[in-house]
Amino acid sequence: MPSKKALSISLVVMLLLGAVYGVQLATAEPVIDEDQIYAETGMSADAMTLTDLRPTSIMGLSIACEHGDTLELEYTVEGWKVPGDHDIPLDDSIVESIVNPLCAVKSDRLLSEDPAAKAEYGLSPARFQVTLTDSDGNSYTYNIGEKHPTTYKYYFNIEGEDKIYTVPTGVGMNLEEHHSIGTLIKSPYFPAPAADVISAIAVDTGDRHLEVVHLPKGSETCWSSDYTWFWKNADGSLLPMDEAEFSYFTNVIGGMGFLQTVDYSDDPEVLAKYGLVDGKQHVLSLSYTSAQRGDVTDKVYIGLGDDGVTYARVDGSNVIGSIVNKYDYFSFDYSKYQARDFFKLQLDTVDSMTVTLNGETTKIDAKRTTETGTDGKEKTVTDFVSGGKTLSNGVVTNWFNSMRNVVSEGTTDGVPEGEPYLTVTFSRNTANYKNMTLKVWELDANFFVSEFAGATALVNRNDVKTVVTNLTEALASTAE
Repeated sequence: MPSKKALSISLVVMLLLGAVYGVQLATAEPVIDEDQIYAETGMSADAMTLTDLRPTSIMGLSIACEHGDTLELEYTVEGWKVPGDHDIPLDDSIVESIVNPLCAVKSDRLLSEDPAAKAEYGLSPARFQVTLTDSDGNSYTYNIGEKHPTTYKYYFNIEGEDKIYTVPTGVGMNLEEHHSIGTLIKSPYFPAPAADVISAIAVDTGDRHLEVVHLPKGSETCWSSDYTWFWKNADGSLLPMDEAEFSYFTNVIGGMGFLQTVDYSDDPEVLAKYGLVDGKQHVLSLSYTSAQRGDVTDKVYIGLGDDGVTYARVDGSNVIGSIVNKYDYFSFDYSKYQARDFFKLQLDTVDSMTVTLNGETTKIDAKRTTETGTDGKEKTVTDFVSGGKTLSNGVVTNWFNSMRNVVSEGTTDGVPEGEPYLTVTFSRNTANYKNMTLKVWELDANFFVSEFAGATALVNRNDVKTVVTNLTEALASTAE
């Protein structure tokens, strides 16, 4: 049996060996996953480090473009600013997307050390010459040239050296889009309310005023509360609009915003080149309910630039930006959005219907009574009576709804000569439009002409035939 001394010596030896092993682990070279490095940076693990700066130390940025323009920026306690004009609101995140990649440039390929090769790679003159200035006053200047046509890497050169490298796309990508003040401006709040919170939309262009209003519960001045969007005439009268068609316009409003900021100015000469001057610009006024601000009206000025691009400026802001919507989209008239589903009466507003078809006239009366249900609540029961016979409520309703489903497929200046093929006169229990008449004339093999509420429309022949078929079935039906 080993002595206690021998055991103690063995324990000490084991501890020493463990310590040595631990030191070896601690000082061993880390395992490099070259595949992961390449996937994250586009560079191999042994890529050359060309720049190694702390982004937070950079206090100045200068970008000189090959066409002669130079952009100068400085970092302040308020973020990145234009020297001498701190009112221009710059987007720090965009500036940093230019600065940060230049602080840690790596390359896995040295292309040339021949000064004459610079012109071939867009480095003499450089497409972009960027100078970073740190907090100690040190300046670092880099030249970014053309982009490789297949790898999309940029050609890169450190000013004062002859070596030309390829560097990752991220080094020059944001310079392509953001090398002018206009493209670095922070976008302001852009009003883009959803349709359900809008109460009115107006467009003023010179002396022309267009206005539509949204009345969720309908208007008493209209024959149907099913209409909620109305064209407002100069005299204040309202005309119903096609809900589905106009929803495309309100969806555009809800999705508006700058594609890209391009300028910052209130100078009339500058605004003129963007079409943002009186007489040319559209003044889009949006009245809506904001969750944060309550009932508000915001204005957006929309112009057609000298370059054919549509630009916008939000009232109260000097930021100018391009938008995706075309200038002409905001110049429209009622005919574009006139209600195609022009009939749209509600059956519960009708007390009687007098129908004349092929010279024969029939009257259908709506007899309404109030009953108390098993739940104790009162409900209105309607019986449709014609010639002393009570008709099927469901079949009469089906006929009425087939009239509601007729839509306009075009406009016409008048109606054909002669008596209408079908006439339906509605006696109603409403304050306005107490008596209304739908008339339909046969036009040709494809269309009939309808007249309702003072407007004429081309309607599909098959739709009218469906109405007549359903009418015949309604008159022949009997209540169960």
